[in-house]
Amino acid sequence: MTSLDASLWNDFLAGNKQVFERIFLAHYDDLFRYGMRLASDEEVVKDCIQNLFQRLWQRRKSLETVAEIKPYLFAALRHHITDEARAQKRRTALQTGYPAEVEIAVHSPEDFLIAQQLTSEQQVHLLAALGQLSNRHREAVYLKFFADLAYDRIAEIMDLNQQSVRNLVHQAIKRLRQVLPHPLLLLLNGLFLNLLL
Repeated sequence: MTSLDASLWNDFLAGNKQVFERIFLAHYDDLFRYGMRLASDEEVVKDCIQNLFQRLWQRRKSLETVAEIKPYLFAALRHHITDEARAQKRRTALQTGYPAEVEIAVHSPEDFLIAQQLTSEQQVHLLAALGQLSNRHREAVYLKFFADLAYDRIAEIMDLNQQSVRNLVHQAIKRLRQVLPHPLLLLLNGLFLNLLL
């Protein structure tokens, strides 16, 4: 995947519009899902994705090569959404005279449900356990187990070092192991969290 990504990225950097469209279409859904975890406003997320790709095209001649496209786009989208949230915060403060609080990277426990495969009782247990994790822990778990990214890529996206990401994931798993009933741990292990046990 890495060599294909590098080849596609180099073609895009060279100005190939068809490859650029291919990159956009291949990653739009993942970017949208991740963006909704960061900003929960559909229009803001769509605008940020559009702006991201417009800027990429405009600045393609000054961009570096990348080995993997998805983590690069996730990190760039995270920055765009953060910038947009700050701009909205400033606009709100100017309009009302009071600073507005904007929460970035809020991963609600509901984001993690696998509704088709968990009973309602299991969902309740999972929601309660995930609710005990911080936003950063939930984001790290989401990127690791749902976006299926490697620790080094998650570190780039979250702007942390790799060890900090490993610590976040480890702490989250440790906490989930403490609070989830053993049968649910076994089920989750089979579904997606193969590091829970």
